[in-house]
Amino acid sequence: MRRIHVPWQDGEKSVSMAVPHRVPKSMRSRVPLVGSAVRIRRDPLGFVQQIRRYGDVATFKLGPRTAYVVNHPDLIRQMLVTDAEKFHKGVMFQKAQVLARNGLFTSEGDFHARQRRLIQPAVHASEIAGYTRTMGDHVQGLVTAWADGEVVRMDEVTFPLALGIVARVLFSTDLDPEAAAEVQETLPVLLRGLGQRALAPFDFLDRLPTPTNRAFERALPRFRAVVYRMIRQHRLDLGQHPDLLTSLLQAVDADTGAAMTDDQVYDEVTSMIIAGSETTAAAMSWAAYLLAAHPAAQRAVQDEVDDVLQGRPVRYEDLGRLQYTHRVVKETLRLYPTTWMLMRRPLVDVDLGGYRLPADAMVLFSIFALHRDPALFPDPEHFDPDRWLPARAETIPPHAYLPFGAGPRGCIGGPFSHTEASVFLATLAQRHTLVPVSDEPARIVTTLIPMPGPIPLAVRSRTEPPVSTSPEAVTR
Repeated sequence: MRRIHVPWQDGEKSVSMAVPHRVPKSMRSRVPLVGSAVRIRRDPLGFVQQIRRYGDVATFKLGPRTAYVVNHPDLIRQMLVTDAEKFHKGVMFQKAQVLARNGLFTSEGDFHARQRRLIQPAVHASEIAGYTRTMGDHVQGLVTAWADGEVVRMDEVTFPLALGIVARVLFSTDLDPEAAAEVQETLPVLLRGLGQRALAPFDFLDRLPTPTNRAFERALPRFRAVVYRMIRQHRLDLGQHPDLLTSLLQAVDADTGAAMTDDQVYDEVTSMIIAGSETTAAAMSWAAYLLAAHPAAQRAVQDEVDDVLQGRPVRYEDLGRLQYTHRVVKETLRLYPTTWMLMRRPLVDVDLGGYRLPADAMVLFSIFALHRDPALFPDPEHFDPDRWLPARAETIPPHAYLPFGAGPRGCIGGPFSHTEASVFLATLAQRHTLVPVSDEPARIVTTLIPMPGPIPLAVRSRTEPPVSTSPEAVTR
């Protein structure tokens, strides 16, 4: 039962009365013991969109546990912002501790707040402005190497691109080929394993000698070895590199005077590598795919880039004028956000829109399903950058767009990722036009991140100025 206050008729007093909590609808499963686990494994994106239809809060069985799914943007905002102190991150992040241990990605409470304060200056807008040249240099190196008519797998080239950028920002140097190859090979394996573990109906499944678990156990020490090697090298010549890793090694907590240990620096560097490589690579791949599939939108980006940049490299101060390019990135992140599902765990019983979430419950919410809710975004499957024009954006309900989460645990690297994707598109649009080589739509590969499957695109050098097309002319 919950208590609500009702104004009395004479306006001089009120009464408090107990009313039942609302009962969420439950998605039934015909599979005994495991509940909906098999269904989620087979089609996670279909599952989160289907359960959205069960109401603002719905439930399903995951093994013996009852899982709660929060679908309404206002209730998600309450959970992430208003009542954030009543929740921890939940099972998914607990299981991710085997990789990121106690970094920003997984930590909680006062420790998380302290680490966020230490790291926040390194991803402030003033610092990102300095990173923009690094981003542009790496993208230029990639796109200038493409020959006219060459077929490029965007899903393959954007990961090493993003990794190279985050390595340069973190370590002020490029990763050596062996280290880069280790991270490129091991990180996708680790994220795939974590994605499966997060929604396993029973914890003992994480320890079975399945192919995924064996690959995970082989990849983890290899990944750790690369990161620790870079940390040790920086300790030897501390202060000689004006980079993010040096900032972490030199950071001192204002309250305690304590610096980070190598283990804590490893945890934070790992969190940044995850956020700055795999997630950003996915955003760049999807943006390239969407522009190739929508030629009018691609020409609008090219026109804008030609007008603003006049053939020179993109600078941070240009990004505010690349408004259509900004809308393309924003719409890309609506359709393909940085994660398809997140979890929370209530520390106490919580009233959420009249529904009772019991303490220690498994609570999920899907940014992917939220961004494709037709009640929030008309024609939600349609790529339409102009839905973010100011007049149209005002009609989008508050809290309906959360590509990087929200609140004290929202992704600290969101502005970095958005800037990198914008620099990528602007630099690419200067030199090339992307053309699909297949009519087949790109397939979504769901790990922790909705990654693109194979995206082969032909690149055509822009030897002639593109035909002018206004952003308003973009159609399906």
